[in-house]
Amino acid sequence: MAERYQEVKAHLKDIGLALHYSHDKNRSFLPSQEEHPEYYDENGQLKVSWRVHILPFLSQKPLYDQFKLDEAWDSPANAPLAKKMPEVYRSPDTPIGSDKTRFRVFEGQWGKNSRGREAPSTIFPVGKPVSIRNVKDGSSNTVMVVEAGPDKAVEWTRPGGLNLENPKKEFGAAGRGIPVLLADGATLCFKRDIDDSQWKALIGPDDATVVDYREFVIVHTTLKPDQIRVLQQLREIVMAFFNYADKYRRFPPADEHLVDGKPNLSWRVHLLPFMGQETLYLQFKLDEPWDSPHNKALVEKMPAIYQFGSANKPGETRVMTLSGEKTPFPGGPGPRIRDITDGTSNTIFFVIAAADKAVPWTKPEDLPFDPADPVKALGTLTTPVIPAVMMDGSTRGIPVNIPAKSLVNLIQPADGNVITVDLLPYKPE
Repeated sequence: MAERYQEVKAHLKDIGLALHYSHDKNRSFLPSQEEHPEYYDENGQLKVSWRVHILPFLSQKPLYDQFKLDEAWDSPANAPLAKKMPEVYRSPDTPIGSDKTRFRVFEGQWGKNSRGREAPSTIFPVGKPVSIRNVKDGSSNTVMVVEAGPDKAVEWTRPGGLNLENPKKEFGAAGRGIPVLLADGATLCFKRDIDDSQWKALIGPDDATVVDYREFVIVHTTLKPDQIRVLQQLREIVMAFFNYADKYRRFPPADEHLVDGKPNLSWRVHLLPFMGQETLYLQFKLDEPWDSPHNKALVEKMPAIYQFGSANKPGETRVMTLSGEKTPFPGGPGPRIRDITDGTSNTIFFVIAAADKAVPWTKPEDLPFDPADPVKALGTLTTPVIPAVMMDGSTRGIPVNIPAKSLVNLIQPADGNVITVDLLPYKPE
């Protein structure tokens, strides 16, 4: 059961990242009816499913280009394409060759919430698509996608979704646990038998109800609590990066966070509003350097999310990007998704450096990239792997003894070289 869940979790994670990439492009999770009225029918429903619309962000652009998005999912042109279902939409026990998927969303409506303001009942309402700013209950508190039972599988190209009125019934013949993707990219397994009212609160993005779901979670892991915590920290950081990019159209720093082309404060500071640290962020004077008397006093307030193992001094962090020429962060404005032409799964986003490379978390300093000796920048490593997060959000343990050329290729986002080294998921010590 644990192995099955891990496979489903990987699929949900890929789907979640694709939805966020789509948001980066469209300013909402799906294309809007205003910009693309031809994609919608007279009832405000997409003519082909949301799964089709995120294909370009799942490395399925050639398949995407075969669809006629202005025609119904079962039109003569689109119907045959259902036979080409990508593996990401296939559950472990879905037969090979099937065109049906169990990865479903709850379809909702726009209406008035308990505060009397316009709000969607789910992240996928009919009509106007949802953006991050509509998820008022918090992206970590809102269910985006679920894996329903095999009897609830539908053609992957068919639009529509599950009915919010009776969530438990909609799961069909699923097991005791329902794998879910939250809007912040987290993947969890919730107990099926929680109340319908609680399911509705978990699914609604702006119903003024935040559910403490910890007691509903089924744990499928052999990792120790400390190992899980490290992976959660990395996941929260990478999702903050993506949410920043959703707002500013690029990863940090955005143009407005530069002074004369250079940052006063680190990207770690500018991610604070996207990880529940808005109050701390507002204490910074953004027009002053990190070590001004005012800002330097805030170094000691480093959030726990940036603490990885030991550092030399309080307020120092080891989570860093690689910076310099031909890296994703060469200086100046941060990169955009479209700049990562080698593929996001083939490009290092950030790493956990050795303790001797720790820096004050507010200081705009990262690891200087040297293509002649790329591992040197990481410091005196005491583990056999480099803990790295790739630009697709996956965590990888990169062998310390990896050939220098391969590591260079992983750091450079647009050198035209995709390495063939098999990188295993990172498992904290």
